[in-house]
Amino acid sequence: MRIAILGAGGVGGYYGGLLARGGHDVAFVARGAHLAALREHGLRVESVHGDFHVQPVRAGDDPAEIGPVDLVLVAVKNYDLASAAQAAGPLVGPDTAVLPLLNGLDADRRLAAVLGEGVVLAGLTHVSSSLAAPGLVQQISAVRRITLGERDGTETPRARRIADALASAGIDVVLSDRIEVALWEKFLFIASISGVCCLARRPLGVVLATAETRDLYLQALREVEAVARAQDVALAPDLVERTLALSDSFAPETRPSMLVDLEAGRRLELEALNGTVVRLGRSVGVATPVHAVAYAALKPAAG
Repeated sequence: MRIAILGAGGVGGYYGGLLARGGHDVAFVARGAHLAALREHGLRVESVHGDFHVQPVRAGDDPAEIGPVDLVLVAVKNYDLASAAQAAGPLVGPDTAVLPLLNGLDADRRLAAVLGEGVVLAGLTHVSSSLAAPGLVQQISAVRRITLGERDGTETPRARRIADALASAGIDVVLSDRIEVALWEKFLFIASISGVCCLARRPLGVVLATAETRDLYLQALREVEAVARAQDVALAPDLVERTLALSDSFAPETRPSMLVDLEAGRRLELEALNGTVVRLGRSVGVATPVHAVAYAALKPAAG
């Protein structure tokens, strides 16, 4: 399968590396020092699942030089999505599928508004992976899962082909007919843990081992659950409890990407996460005090 990775950082770099190692024709859209390193030294991946090195790497900063592909994996930060959608145009041909792997709830809708309704699937990922240095991706989570589905819930041959291609590279894949619910399940976790870890300036293990911040995290989870249920999203009755148990299973040193960005002085995905909880809560009359505090406290550092 011909695949373009739009956003070749921790997430895109890791999955693109797996796909290239698995024999797919992968092109990375990157820039700056990272692009230079990919071209000169290839892509190095240090992973709990095994280190590997992909060389040579097909990489460039102009999607027009890559041309239409079978699949575009969009793994940019949420705040870069508008420009990425415009940049993706030359990658899209008559048979191209576009799969977003972003934090937040609306990436598929925003991409479809630019690239066309029939082009875009909905998707999300569970993985802890970061760009440690130009050309070097570090991946520390046991989980490396992509969940995808058609936006209308139907199972189609193209969605199955994409799922099979991802699975052939060693990725854990879920093909979902309830993708909206899956997006909310991920959002409930990532918005809540990102906000609380950033407030505490500590990784997941410390937050969960401290009674006060553990309780804060639980309150944050319940706020997102209440917002979702007010919009008739069919979340499982025990979702909060399962999410807390899942959080406890992660490596203690796990840092949400927003905490990694905060510590590095980079721009935060605050609007797509805690800001979205606050805005949606107001629209449906649900109080979200934990997320409101996280949003207000982190706003000056959001960039």
